[in-house]
Amino acid sequence: MDIPSGKDVCRKQFFHFIDKMLGADISHGDYETYLPVLRERFASVEKEEILQRVAALEFDRFVKYYENAADLNLRDDRRERVERTTQRDTRGRKFGGNGQYQRLFVNLGTKDGFYKASFLQFILDMSDLNKEVLGRIDMKEMNSWVEIEQAAAKKMIKSIDGKNYRGRKIRMNEADSVQRVKKNH
Repeated sequence: MDIPSGKDVCRKQFFHFIDKMLGADISHGDYETYLPVLRERFASVEKEEILQRVAALEFDRFVKYYENAADLNLRDDRRERVERTTQRDTRGRKFGGNGQYQRLFVNLGTKDGFYKASFLQFILDMSDLNKEVLGRIDMKEMNSWVEIEQAAAKKMIKSIDGKNYRGRKIRMNEADSVQRVKKNH
């Protein structure tokens, strides 16, 4: 039987947290003295955004914890080979692969409520790709750039481009084509 991956453990812990939160006894407690202040602070925040923020904080915590965890299902000799061939990007983050990356543009950014870890999880879940195919992710307020192994780039674009996020159409394409379009206008 395989040992669950870090992603599997993150999901399990996340949903355990959600179940624990939903099962919490809210009939009375010391927290009640803070409810008026909480209501005031959250007055302009919609329920959906609160759910997203809770999910982002808790899930991101799990993802960061397991981010560099070794795959325990690999035999020791194969794990050592993988670790030896692992490279580091300019920020020191490890990534595997053959070093042949393509840069993709996507019109989602921090303004959409994403943090780097939640964005990473979002694009991996949408594309059903493994984290190992990704390089560096550069996030800005309105858009992001994703480095991905060339062999996986088309699958990611096909999986994400044209889909909707919060009622807005997602655009994902090769970053070079974005630069060409800007130069032509």
